[in-house]
Amino acid sequence: MKFAFYFIFAVAIIVSKVATAAVILSQDTNDQKTLLAQPLKGDGIYGSWLFQGNFSNASFSGFNPNYHIAIGDKVLVQLWGGINFQGELIVDAHGNIFIPKVGPVLVNSVKNSELNNVVKKSVTRIYKSNVEVYANLSTSQKVKIFVAGTVKEPGLYEGQSADSILRFIDQAGGIRSDIGGYRNILLKRNNELLKQFDLYDFLTTGELPVIPLQEGDVIFVGAKNGEVNIQGDVGFEGKFEVNKPNTLLTDILTAVAIKENATHVTIVNSKGTEGDAKQYLINDLVDANVTPGSLIKVSSQIRAKSISVEVIGEHNSQQEFVLPWGSTLSELIEQVEFTTLSNKKAIQLYRPSVALRQKAMLLESLNSLEQNVLTTRSQTTEAATLRSTEAETILMWIEKAKKVEPKGQVLLAHLNKTNPIYLQQGDKVVIPSQRNLVMVHGEVLFPTAIAYQESLSPTDFIEQAGGAMADFDEMNILIMKPNGSVITANKDLRNKKIITAGDEIFVLAKPDEKSFQLTKDITEVMYRIAASAAVFLAI
Repeated sequence: MKFAFYFIFAVAIIVSKVATAAVILSQDTNDQKTLLAQPLKGDGIYGSWLFQGNFSNASFSGFNPNYHIAIGDKVLVQLWGGINFQGELIVDAHGNIFIPKVGPVLVNSVKNSELNNVVKKSVTRIYKSNVEVYANLSTSQKVKIFVAGTVKEPGLYEGQSADSILRFIDQAGGIRSDIGGYRNILLKRNNELLKQFDLYDFLTTGELPVIPLQEGDVIFVGAKNGEVNIQGDVGFEGKFEVNKPNTLLTDILTAVAIKENATHVTIVNSKGTEGDAKQYLINDLVDANVTPGSLIKVSSQIRAKSISVEVIGEHNSQQEFVLPWGSTLSELIEQVEFTTLSNKKAIQLYRPSVALRQKAMLLESLNSLEQNVLTTRSQTTEAATLRSTEAETILMWIEKAKKVEPKGQVLLAHLNKTNPIYLQQGDKVVIPSQRNLVMVHGEVLFPTAIAYQESLSPTDFIEQAGGAMADFDEMNILIMKPNGSVITANKDLRNKKIITAGDEIFVLAKPDEKSFQLTKDITEVMYRIAASAAVFLAI
């Protein structure tokens, strides 16, 4: 099972040390923009997080003071003094509870907060004095409600009459994201409209009318009437449902939470094959309207005059530099006061936007590998058994790799003033210390750190780590430099010049194509994983 070890070890190295660390930044401006492009925007629906099973997990017990008593509810009544009584009474079909020696008391539609007063007034009509009354809603009636329309699982669901419509919709699997609407939900009783709900009111202001439900009520979730797309400097990016031909832009922006740095809003109204684009200042949106199908882009169009860059590691300068907008890495380095231990040749740059792009590329490659593992067919029963074992191991490591968060390192290849790297807000520059060690990892007898000597070649360092576990012809020897770049040393194992202090040597087994049927597929995807981190592996 040689390839199993190779795959596990190689993925661990690529993911934890390379994919999390390195992207070669081309000095060409257009290539720079391509590498630093942000991941594609999501197409989620505003409110899609509402129905995740949290409402269906618990039923409402009816203690809401604004709840209105309904037929079938149970009321706990206690009388003491001139008359003694304690019992749980059911609200009958006429809306009454019957108290012995008092008679029927009408409580239907009475607010829960007023229940005790209503019962007490009825009792004191019969007993003028020396009688104390306590009445409280014990539990609301169990009812079965039909949930229909654009929910995932229409059907008949049970709950309490005091439960909100949210619980029943959640029981039905929530609202369909493709055609379902959050703003056109109807409560019907005896085929007549009782109440219309807009769940965006609940999401934005917390408003949700409390209406006692009755056996056989119908909750109907209507289809969406239209939607707009939101992008840019907002808390939520995606689709936002609109229920009118014209919707105030301010209402939408309030819901999606525009960011503090936003200055402009662009509306691209969809009109057949033509678009009508208008731009507004954030402070001039009083009467701006949007129509279904529009694109809303919120942006900050105030260019910063300066940026802050964190500089950590081996130096005697301040930890944070404030630089004019458009400053380059070379200009920053000129201001840094190095020490005798500073490794100027191994300066590292980490950038948040690169980390986002690395994550997107890594997930794309891993998803492709996962698809190949799950869909590759076997011609024999023996091959299918072997493939099942392979797939279990590979899928386990794919899940582990998906959890890795890239660091966003930019490899500083050919850094000079003629090919400047312009700094961005949030960049972090690391100045490592000089290291007089060489690390040896992988298929060696004793993975360890060895003191650097100019007279030693890659082969010599590997031998000092106990030697490789197989012939060098069956190995891939990779050398990672202190700045994160990786070179292949298969043909230069005796070359003393390719090893410098601070290097790391990886001794990897070449895949045995006879041992694993998925080798070719995995090798291709591993090439893509490596390429997504701009590290080129000769497998």
